[in-house]
Amino acid sequence: MTLAGPHDPPIHVDDVPENGWEVGELQARRRRLGAAAGAHRLGVAIIEIAPGKRSTPPHSHADEEEIFLVLEGDGLSWQSTGRHDVHAYPVRAGDVLVHLTGGPAHTLIAGPDGLRVLVLAEGSRTGITYLPRTRQFWLGPRWSPADGPHPFQADAEAGPLEVPAASDERPSSIVALADCPLETGGQGRFRWATRDGGGAAGAQRLVLATDELPPHSINTPLHWHTMAEECFYVLRGGGVARIGDARHPLRPGSFLLRPPKPGVGHRIEVGPEGIEYVTMGDRVPGDVCVYPDSGKIAVRPGVFLPISALTYFDGEPDAETPLDDAPPA
Repeated sequence: MTLAGPHDPPIHVDDVPENGWEVGELQARRRRLGAAAGAHRLGVAIIEIAPGKRSTPPHSHADEEEIFLVLEGDGLSWQSTGRHDVHAYPVRAGDVLVHLTGGPAHTLIAGPDGLRVLVLAEGSRTGITYLPRTRQFWLGPRWSPADGPHPFQADAEAGPLEVPAASDERPSSIVALADCPLETGGQGRFRWATRDGGGAAGAQRLVLATDELPPHSINTPLHWHTMAEECFYVLRGGGVARIGDARHPLRPGSFLLRPPKPGVGHRIEVGPEGIEYVTMGDRVPGDVCVYPDSGKIAVRPGVFLPISALTYFDGEPDAETPLDDAPPA
């Protein structure tokens, strides 16, 4: 896979190859947007689950956080911490689900109209995923026990998944975007109106939020990140993705990936219909945001410093003192 470069334009979901699976109760199709765009770490995909079917065997990632945004349809989020602790929570369009590292085993079950979700994953460093129903592990592209059947086939051989009655109450890790606070602000042409679904559902290492902006506005000043990886998926409306001096059209289904440390800034300039999009990324300690037009950096949210051309000894009083005039220690 070729990694994204600093000037790579957006791609469109319709141009991303689709792969699918149909084994027992598992039946889904997937378009891997992150891989197609050359993501360095993030996994981003659109998954469509057939009516009444599941997306995967129940599983839990050893070192990878995941966030799901339900785009269309409804169904159930099946979750379990053990044989005697199994729950099924109703989910519908506009819901955000967070699955923390090492959390309950989980899978999605589509309702009668199917289920379409946007998935964000931080990228596993070990590739280890536990499948408690079949007592197997995914180990990257392989599995253990090595002489066992493919985990999808093993899940099918285990028979239908037992699904309890849907719970009346949902855990704090499932939220409706409509219930998340709307944070608004701006100055001049800059505007934001953000609902942080991932944060509201307890995400720790990932960001997933929606932004809805008026016509002819701009989402942020031109900027780039030294360590964090960012991406955007357009839900409705359109505009232009500015990358450096280049401008690329955006429309529903467009996916823009910005790799870490590109040295080239980006921003979204909104068209006459306005725009609604999903902002995604990872939280990386030590990340610095660089604003090339104004010559400043953000070292953490709300803390901005000017970029100055200094030498190593600028501002150091002892650099002006001759060594022969140095006071005794």
